[in-house]
Amino acid sequence: MTRPLHLGLLGAMPEEIGSDLAHLEEPSQETFGDLVIHRGRWTGDDGAAVQITLAWSGWGKVCAARTATRVLASAPADDPIDLILFTGVAGGADPSLQQWDVVLADAVVQHDLDVRPILPRFVVPPLDRAVLNPQQAWFEWARKALDQSHLAGELPGFGRPRPGLIGTGDQFIGDASVLMSLCDALPDLTAVEMEGAAVAQVAEQEGVPWLVLRVISDGADAEAAQSFNDFVKAYDQRAWSLIATLLRQQASAPRP
Repeated sequence: MTRPLHLGLLGAMPEEIGSDLAHLEEPSQETFGDLVIHRGRWTGDDGAAVQITLAWSGWGKVCAARTATRVLASAPADDPIDLILFTGVAGGADPSLQQWDVVLADAVVQHDLDVRPILPRFVVPPLDRAVLNPQQAWFEWARKALDQSHLAGELPGFGRPRPGLIGTGDQFIGDASVLMSLCDALPDLTAVEMEGAAVAQVAEQEGVPWLVLRVISDGADAEAAQSFNDFVKAYDQRAWSLIATLLRQQASAPRP
């Protein structure tokens, strides 16, 4: 019998996944220092189940990498994580983006990583790549699920999902000049945040598929901090609907 899909679900803050964990059946938790890892099962209307290991990492690349590593390592050998998904909010780098627009990363980059002249700017030394891409089969699965839900009106209030390059760095960007400089260096930059590419690096090095899914909270400009604070309060009430969109399509997930 095929085991249920096992999803590693991460966000920086409770509001970025939805702080109410009532949708998890048979919940349990394990604590590592100040990190709490939650486990449970989600069951769809068709009776199909998804095993979920969930954690809120805290802000920044180190916190995100630490959490991803703990989540992957704590999974039992007979039920490993099939996909690690980092989700939450981001600042818009593309001026066409508005609050509540959804970006599914087709590529991620650590915009503050620079070891020149040893390697070119943005290159991750152990991987010898600047830009990391999710596995195509998982990306297409998620994009199809999000597009179908959007067209069916199942994601009220969210913009139409779109792919894009997401930049990660240990900096909350609230200065238009800083954003402009990044966009000059990364012309395809769609959104900026503080965790996704770090999780992607861990997943790549561990050989585990990954996805980064973000919702635009602000314009990474002078109003970013206030926009962000106001947005996350509202986002807490809607965040789980994006996750559920993917969970409902677990039967078509590209299992190993």
